[in-house]
Amino acid sequence: MNNIIEIVNLKKIFHLSNNQQLIILENLNLNITLNNIVSIIGPSGSGKSSLLNIIGLLDSNFKGHYSFEGTIVDSMNSNLLSNIRNQKIGFVHQFFHLIPELSVLENVLLPGLINTNKVSIIIDEAKNLLKAFEIYDKKNIKPNKLSGGEQQRVAIARSLINKPNLILADEMTGNLDENTADDIIMFFLQFIKNHNISLLYATHNQKYAEMATFKYKLKNKNLILK
Repeated sequence: MNNIIEIVNLKKIFHLSNNQQLIILENLNLNITLNNIVSIIGPSGSGKSSLLNIIGLLDSNFKGHYSFEGTIVDSMNSNLLSNIRNQKIGFVHQFFHLIPELSVLENVLLPGLINTNKVSIIIDEAKNLLKAFEIYDKKNIKPNKLSGGEQQRVAIARSLINKPNLILADEMTGNLDENTADDIIMFFLQFIKNHNISLLYATHNQKYAEMATFKYKLKNKNLILK
């Protein structure tokens, strides 16, 4: 099997004051293969975001084995970690993190400009994503003129601009009303399936968690396959 993510016996500890420790994740195992959709459900504070930060190469302070596309993360230097984050992983968050001074189009294409000097190609790809996400007509306006659902569509399009192998989404519908959230999650999952991208998403919502191919619950510092 072609594993994008392979995690064995992962342990994450936060060091508190007075030499106290807080164990967030322990003896955690997870494999994610190509073209799979994986959900993780669990309450706030259970460690979902901590796990996504580790998988997204944003946090290297952990114990255990983690390899990304067959390369052990511990062996990667900071430049390689940064390159993989930029080129092979897309991120979608609960809060959209759009740059208010930039237009919708500029927000989407910005990550692509980091990886190439072929500006015209990136602009065309950003426009195509906006068309796919049915927000092309808003390409020249600022994010604060958009609805919450529209802003999340822009954020999702931005996560896809570098054609990543893996998308990590952390409570991507948590800041939206139910009807808008339903539309976003259905559209996004269909797009992921059509384009053969792997997706790992964390959610509080049981209904959305059940839409994944593989469904996990984060409980007692570990993942339980449902």
